[in-house]
Amino acid sequence: DKVSPRLDLILKPQPNLSIYTSYSESLLPRSGEQFSDINPPNDALDPNTFSNLEAGVKWDIRPGLALTGAVFEIEQSSPQVSDTNPDTLDVINSKIRGFEAQLQGQVTDWWFLSAGYSYLDGKQQSRTGPTGLRVRELPEHMFSIWNNFQATDRLGLGLGLTAQDDSFADNSNTATLPSYARVDLAAFYDVSDNVRVQVNVENLFDELYFPNAHTANEVTVGAPLNARFTITGRF
Repeated sequence: DKVSPRLDLILKPQPNLSIYTSYSESLLPRSGEQFSDINPPNDALDPNTFSNLEAGVKWDIRPGLALTGAVFEIEQSSPQVSDTNPDTLDVINSKIRGFEAQLQGQVTDWWFLSAGYSYLDGKQQSRTGPTGLRVRELPEHMFSIWNNFQATDRLGLGLGLTAQDDSFADNSNTATLPSYARVDLAAFYDVSDNVRVQVNVENLFDELYFPNAHTANEVTVGAPLNARFTITGRF
């Protein structure tokens, strides 16, 4: 039996300003392809466990537009496939400290903005191999921005950027996922009050990028330039 406690405290010194702090503990049972790692010499079924301590602030600049920021510390214990022996699990205890900020809302009547930045510093505290290495798949800097522009009453345009620093693909920090920046755009047109046509273009400049990895030898390739056309109706 496991217990997942959570404690939150929120203060509102002003109607448009909130200050909060929280602490939580959680667990994530093994599932899906993780069961393929289980064999006679490796029968561990322990879940990933997390503890999170966070403090932040939310400022409602005006109705519909808010700025948020938070600092946090996450401790994680995670059974993972060993880099040196795929038949064994390496229980890795990690600590991640970071900061994140987000500005989101209606900047003007015709411009909606969502922008976020995060800084992450994570180290492996204990494992069967060397300690003090960086946590895998953890970019130091991440940034995203999305803009929606209402060009006319019926026509809207969207433009966004997703970017992140390089990171390591494995726990031993021997393989690197390069940094990347991906640009996306969209356009929609309301044919009527009930029908909308929309085009989304992902990876506009056909950037070759690798968003994540399972191991140093199993790396996911990001989707190349692609487009999607949709028609949405309300009845």
